[in-house]
Amino acid sequence: MTEQTCECCRTVETHPATATDETEPAVDRWIDGPAVMETPLPDDVRTAMEQFVGDASITTLEDWVAELRQRIGGGGPIKMDDLCHADGETAHWGELDGTRYDFQCFYDAVALAELASAPVEIHTTSPGGAVIEARATGDGDLNVTPSTAAVSFGVVTDEIPSDGEPTLEDAYAAICPSVKAFPTRSAYEQWAARTAVATIGMPLSAATGVATGLGTE
Repeated sequence: MTEQTCECCRTVETHPATATDETEPAVDRWIDGPAVMETPLPDDVRTAMEQFVGDASITTLEDWVAELRQRIGGGGPIKMDDLCHADGETAHWGELDGTRYDFQCFYDAVALAELASAPVEIHTTSPGGAVIEARATGDGDLNVTPSTAAVSFGVVTDEIPSDGEPTLEDAYAAICPSVKAFPTRSAYEQWAARTAVATIGMPLSAATGVATGLGTE
């Protein structure tokens, strides 16, 4: 099978920061705790995800993963070749068994570990330029440096297919631009307040659930 390659991680629209943006996000977008996959999503995030899949009700990330699997994978798991591989080196990569895999979206390196069921060393750069590294064990654990690192999830609604039948390429184009890593929750919230895309944030160390859900048989 030929590896999926794409140019999907375009920059999402942002607005100039203000003092209010930096200290008080308009919506509580932070999800934490042992049940991040079952936590209800903010209304604007849920609406964007429902628009992408067309005719399903989505309340949680667990619902979102189930719909993605059904729409782009026929209900089955995604494969390593389906990840958003880059043709050359990027700021987002994972090392598996001594081989470096570069991606357009850093979260694919997290998914790589879950799909391979093996440790992956992960390197990424936040929108603000901070370097974030992690070691995914391949069995659901993610050890992160800095330990305060966060991740965002969302959907870019201007990339939603008009026919209601999203492809794998459509999914990357809509999801990848909003999936970013940040050194702290505060850095995520400042970015989210300036960004036109509706997102949620969570500790990066707790963010393997989406990858596990997409890749589990």
